[in-house]
Amino acid sequence: MKYLFMYRLTSDTGFAPCVDKRLLSLACCKGGQIRNGKAVKTGLRYEIGCKRNGIDYSKDDVYILGLYRGKFLYLARVTDVITMTEYYGTFSKGRLDDIYSLINGHLVRNHNLWNESVHIDEEQNIRDIAGEYVILSDDFIYLGKDAVDIELIKRYAPPFRGRKIYDGKTAEKIIAECMKYKDNKIHKPNTPIRKRACCK
Repeated sequence: MKYLFMYRLTSDTGFAPCVDKRLLSLACCKGGQIRNGKAVKTGLRYEIGCKRNGIDYSKDDVYILGLYRGKFLYLARVTDVITMTEYYGTFSKGRLDDIYSLINGHLVRNHNLWNESVHIDEEQNIRDIAGEYVILSDDFIYLGKDAVDIELIKRYAPPFRGRKIYDGKTAEKIIAECMKYKDNKIHKPNTPIRKRACCK
């Protein structure tokens, strides 16, 4: 079965998703929530990582589609999922999204991208960590500043925030339309993080 998670991004800086060395990672943003002062494990990363609703990335073809300003920005087939603890223990080193350090078994915001005001708010850090999982893909299309308008995708896109999940024939139809734009080129983000801070 094919599943497609579709959501809108508020920024495209190269941070989330982070594309580097032919690997796409979604390690921050799309995380948990804070309810009544407590962290709640939820969000797109958590739902995919814990295989909620029987959607199993290890057995099914699970895709994530990101829209930026209404345009098709990226499509990634989930090829691996690891915990944030695993990712930030060693895997993240040298990547743009390396903003947490593992200290005594706990994730702590380090000073990478601190001066750029990236996720320096404590509540944002709590939401990141409540997402618990990092989505990885070595099978993706990322168009960055070359994002394109696709009428079919606009018809199925979530209206504002949040995300939509499609499966079966609908997912296949949307994915097939996106695949037409797979050019195996490296595309730059719309607003690279060094020029403009993300998620202030």
